[in-house]
Amino acid sequence: MDKPLAEHFLPFYSAAFTRTYLTEAYEQLHIPQAKAKSYHTCYSFIYHLQQGELYLKQAHTSPVELKPLLLFYGFIQLLKACILTRDPDYPQNSDVLAHGVSTRKRKKAAYCFLDDEVKVQKNGLFSHLLDKMFHMKHGFEKYQMRTLLQHIADLHPLFLKLYKQDLSYKGTFSGSYLTFPSKLLDSYHMTPNRFEQYIEAFPHSGYNPRMRITEEAELLSIPLHHSPSSLVVSPWLLDHAGNIYILKKRNDKAQCKLPEPAIHYLLLYNLSMISRYEAEWWGELIHTFNGADYPFIRHYLTVAEKKLPALIANFLLKE
Repeated sequence: MDKPLAEHFLPFYSAAFTRTYLTEAYEQLHIPQAKAKSYHTCYSFIYHLQQGELYLKQAHTSPVELKPLLLFYGFIQLLKACILTRDPDYPQNSDVLAHGVSTRKRKKAAYCFLDDEVKVQKNGLFSHLLDKMFHMKHGFEKYQMRTLLQHIADLHPLFLKLYKQDLSYKGTFSGSYLTFPSKLLDSYHMTPNRFEQYIEAFPHSGYNPRMRITEEAELLSIPLHHSPSSLVVSPWLLDHAGNIYILKKRNDKAQCKLPEPAIHYLLLYNLSMISRYEAEWWGELIHTFNGADYPFIRHYLTVAEKKLPALIANFLLKE
């Protein structure tokens, strides 16, 4: 059963708890005057959480026409709270206040959302959160909506139904081993040794190199130090229920090397821009059911409602 939205952040609505939490976070990062800075950022942190929660509550009860805007701005508020746990001086300048991504202003004829792209800019909130929350530097990459959606495991059943694309293998985590069907090696055209090298290229995959990947009884067992997470870049994808997947095909050109919160940021940014500035296309999409965009957008928004607060709570509480 899904946890009610408010329960994700309840501990932080105690100023005493939040001050202690922030002090410990700043001390771990060796930030000078950690206690004083925790007093300075405490209420800003709480108000960002509270405002983000209010936006998400409104999104839950709003018609689909308004959901992208409410979800995006609610998510931004939650992300700003996360940034404050790493950067007590946020925002230091106006550069980090911009969204930090852009998309085509005018949609071409026969526009398809799944084929649309967003481009990362040098400065802005997106690059800042990647740096502070995930220790990642970013360039001027472009990301296609289809690629982003394919890296959210909850969308895979819809790709199968609409496009006959079976995108992933489902895994089982037993506490120290992650197990997939051994035909994964065939789809990646790799031996177990080569697959080990592939996994090792993801620093946060949790792979335990002291133990070997084994193949037995049509199962591939991968040793891990810890359970997979959606908060790091790794080959593993997690759905809302915590089930673990890996894409069936390795496609370096379409690989999305972003943690899941960053993927949601890009998708919701584009959808919020479309809903605001492409009113004719947005209205026709919702009321004519033309093409495959509508089912993907509708289902994605439902998934985002569920996953966004859980992702933020996991980041804050290290669950």
